[in-house]
Amino acid sequence: MTTEISTWFHPAFIFFVVGLGLAVFAWRRYSFRRGMQVFSLNLFITFFWMAAFGGKPAWPVDFFLFSNPLIAIVTTLASRVLVPILLVSIVFVVLAVIMGRIFCSHICPMGVMLDFSDRYIGRRQRAKGNRLEYKRARKVKYIFLLVILAAALVGFNLLGFGDPIVLFTRFSATLFYPAVMVLQDVGLLVLRPLGAWAGWIDVAYLELIMMSFDGAIITLGLLIVLLVLARLQPRFWCRHLCPLGGLLGWIGKWAPYRRRVNDDCNSCNTCVRECPTGAIHDKGLKLDRSECIVCNNCVKVCPENAVSFGFIKKDPEVDLAGVQAGRRAFVGGALGGFAAGLGMRADVLHPSESFLPLPTRHPKLVRAPGSLPEHEFLSRCLRCGECMRACLTNVIQPDWYRAGFEGLWAPYMSLRHAACEQTCNVCGQVCPTEAIRPLSLKEKQYAKIGTAVVIRDRCLPWSQDHRCLICDEQCPYNAIVFHHDSSHHVGLPVVNASKCNGCGQCEDKCPIVGEAAIQVSPEGELRLIDGSYVEEAIALGLVFEAKDKVKDQFQLDDDRLPPDPPDHPPDDLGTTKELPPGIEEDETDDKKPKLPSGIEPED
Repeated sequence: MTTEISTWFHPAFIFFVVGLGLAVFAWRRYSFRRGMQVFSLNLFITFFWMAAFGGKPAWPVDFFLFSNPLIAIVTTLASRVLVPILLVSIVFVVLAVIMGRIFCSHICPMGVMLDFSDRYIGRRQRAKGNRLEYKRARKVKYIFLLVILAAALVGFNLLGFGDPIVLFTRFSATLFYPAVMVLQDVGLLVLRPLGAWAGWIDVAYLELIMMSFDGAIITLGLLIVLLVLARLQPRFWCRHLCPLGGLLGWIGKWAPYRRRVNDDCNSCNTCVRECPTGAIHDKGLKLDRSECIVCNNCVKVCPENAVSFGFIKKDPEVDLAGVQAGRRAFVGGALGGFAAGLGMRADVLHPSESFLPLPTRHPKLVRAPGSLPEHEFLSRCLRCGECMRACLTNVIQPDWYRAGFEGLWAPYMSLRHAACEQTCNVCGQVCPTEAIRPLSLKEKQYAKIGTAVVIRDRCLPWSQDHRCLICDEQCPYNAIVFHHDSSHHVGLPVVNASKCNGCGQCEDKCPIVGEAAIQVSPEGELRLIDGSYVEEAIALGLVFEAKDKVKDQFQLDDDRLPPDPPDHPPDDLGTTKELPPGIEEDETDDKKPKLPSGIEPED
């Protein structure tokens, strides 16, 4: 019975049930829209919580991403590949065709956050100001949409700079989640003395791995800007900047679910002031359908109960044409997208298919196991941060400069910060576009992400003739071997590249202050669009056999077992078949008793 419960149960389920109750309460107490917003945010947090090692990453935890129609369109155009799961987004396209931008007011988690912040930060609008201020800026979202689509046509994915679901997921992963971890740690400071007094050993000695991310302060600055824009107008992002809102507004412009006002209207302008997107005009009688998010605020605040929504035929006298992007805006947006794409392609760090491996590639740009080849990876990656949140060890970090402007916010492996846990394969399971392939543990084990290289002028044995065994002790695949030469008294670590899959355990645990004396570079990485990593690695002579203490952690998915290691690994993999001049292999070194890490015997 215990095994079954541990198999299906997750604490997020309790949170979801409580949140469901709150959604029902908000619906009955306030409105259906408030209930849907609470339910949507509750579902987002539940999936976000489950997208982790020990959670339920195989569930549709990335639902809000793969159901986004803008993500589906841009990813398909940029990568020239249709990811089947993205077809779910057709549901929200159909919803927009029937009911307009109802997604923005009832489902979008970014909209929920903005509604909450606008209540405390926003500036109350007068009727005329709410309707007309910054009116010309409303076409910006359409221009932004055209830029994103045009850039996708030339192979570049710019969703990380403007899609609301991507932005909100990144905020949640790199800001909200670490903040919650800090609060949990503060709570532990209070509970530890109580746990020690009560004999609760687990509580008294519990330590949390505090998540932290590169450039979090810059991401926080972006979030603050989006929130402070409410001082200009409520939902400023939704009105003027959101490309997804522009897409849904254009699709829903002819939706049959429309607003109507009966003869009881006294033209009090209450609905005009309270409209969060400024879509209501002419003393409440006319409506810009493409700007309306069907929030029903006008129905709720009308003192005469004169406003209603229903499936009604279009009336040209009531339904306004709305903001028109115009020919110049269309041409400008398209040219802007093409120019952005061509500009990034001219960047020296762009992964040109004509010159792979890229000669100027940053030596520390290591991608997660299962990542597609660099060009395909960047065209599919949303920069959403889902894999960063899910990473067990916090080794996956947002990149800021290693791959040029095109690679901004894309995930990379900061192996000095932490190592890649070999018994975890969550990052590929939560990626909505399969920029990181979902691999089994065995396939992930063979998805070589790079090769460790000893930096001799920093390594204690090489530079100071001091014994250090830490990299060898930490390596799960026995890829570190020790040799002797005539000028050193201690064993010298050398990496056998055919046994190193780049996990970074050695780099993470290296005792040298600052940059490690052994570092993983992307040399020799395996990045396949399809096919088996196990078969490809074996064909290349790579053998990643875990030490006995960790071998039982890996479960084979089928009966395929790798053959015995080859006697002479291929030379082109950078192996230690030929040692440097003057160095001889120490055949007896492994037979010597090993002292604790960092302790050197007296000669």
